[in-house]
Amino acid sequence: MNRRGLLRDHPSTVLLIKRLGDMALALASAVLSQHITYAGGRGLGLAREAVLLAMVTMLFSFEQLGLYRATRSTRFATEVQTLSGGWLLSLVVLGGYLWLGNHLDGQALKWLAFWLLLGWLSTLLLRVLTRAALAGLRRHGFNQRTVVIAVVSDLGRHVAEQLRARPELGFSVVGYFDDRGAQRLPSSDGLPVLGTVRAMCDFVAERRIDEVWVALPFRAEERIRDILQALKHSTADVSLVPDLFQFFVLNQSLGEVGGMPLVALNASPMNGSARFIKAVEDRLLALLILCLVSPVMLMVALAVRLDSPGPVLYKSRRRGLRDEVIEVWKYRTMRPHYQAPNTYTLATRNDARVTTVGAFLRRTSLDELPQFFNVLQGQMSIVGPRPYPIEINDAYKDVIDRYMLRHKVKPGITGWAQVNGLRGALDTPDKMDRRVQHDLYYIENWSVWFDLKIVALTVVKGFVHENAF
Repeated sequence: MNRRGLLRDHPSTVLLIKRLGDMALALASAVLSQHITYAGGRGLGLAREAVLLAMVTMLFSFEQLGLYRATRSTRFATEVQTLSGGWLLSLVVLGGYLWLGNHLDGQALKWLAFWLLLGWLSTLLLRVLTRAALAGLRRHGFNQRTVVIAVVSDLGRHVAEQLRARPELGFSVVGYFDDRGAQRLPSSDGLPVLGTVRAMCDFVAERRIDEVWVALPFRAEERIRDILQALKHSTADVSLVPDLFQFFVLNQSLGEVGGMPLVALNASPMNGSARFIKAVEDRLLALLILCLVSPVMLMVALAVRLDSPGPVLYKSRRRGLRDEVIEVWKYRTMRPHYQAPNTYTLATRNDARVTTVGAFLRRTSLDELPQFFNVLQGQMSIVGPRPYPIEINDAYKDVIDRYMLRHKVKPGITGWAQVNGLRGALDTPDKMDRRVQHDLYYIENWSVWFDLKIVALTVVKGFVHENAF
């Protein structure tokens, strides 16, 4: 049996299975939701019409969002985001259809909710199982794509090391091609040097190599051109691995404008479907949380009002998305008019400006609860880098590398830095640097699941921390 070619030469078969699986699961979820919602089969006719429309919308949106694109490089988090976006679009279309037909009553909403939940979970499970099955096959040598690397370099060895360390990706590194003699070549880490660049085309054709990865920096344009010239008669896929490891980059990606290739080095990850999904997630969570904590917020407001004269809420000027100034809502924790106008002084432990109730609110982070209204306004997210006062931003943006990359996304009420214990005073560059590193890790690895994990950790670990004051 040709292990390497199993499924590799028939990717459309896998994608057809996914399409048919999505249709079957969407239909099964609709029927099950109908039986849960409508007793005795009532509403079945409406469900049939609605499901047909929704399934067409779902498949179309999945196609347009690239969910059925054959690629090994798509991250699972990206696939989940795309899947969620497709289902949300189907929900909007189906909800609009029911509303226009004057069928959007309580039962229909219940049916919609069950269908969305069951359909999303079942199609997500299909992808989890598909990925697990393919990863298992690839670890045992099936479904492999063969790769040769040009040339033996630090970047080339790094690429080979990464591919060999992750067999579930399904890439088998055959070896290197390099024009330098054996005495001039650096270590190839056990992989053979198969010949010169000129001999590479014949080798690729004879061995039916699938891909050639060129591991050279951009400045080596002459060598890159020579390699492409040597492969001009080859049908193998040729890819350039840009040496971005030497730069501080965020969410690098390859794009095109007017036929010109562009490598994005510091692009925001919150674009397209990701931005839409994040916005929906934020508003749904904010509404849910506000409903749950509204009694607490009323009690806090009353306590602030009785503790000291002055307004219950105040607005603090912070830097948000794209470094724009936003006004963040907070419960007042200090005595009004205690500080001179147009000045800012960091709060310290046992700060005389802080009221009795304010000290409790700051220790427990309850003073941040009104920021859920900022989330509903679209100025903030539930999860993201914390917004700091303008004066702190100005003090650190020239001191901490990549500090301003935090402003590629909306600021959050809680974040990866906060659930890892990075709270309290920001009186040294080292403290700020640690928070920035955690914020950038969150931005680079964002997913809905990561957000939910941070929200859960915020609840489990509690709002009280020894560094908070």
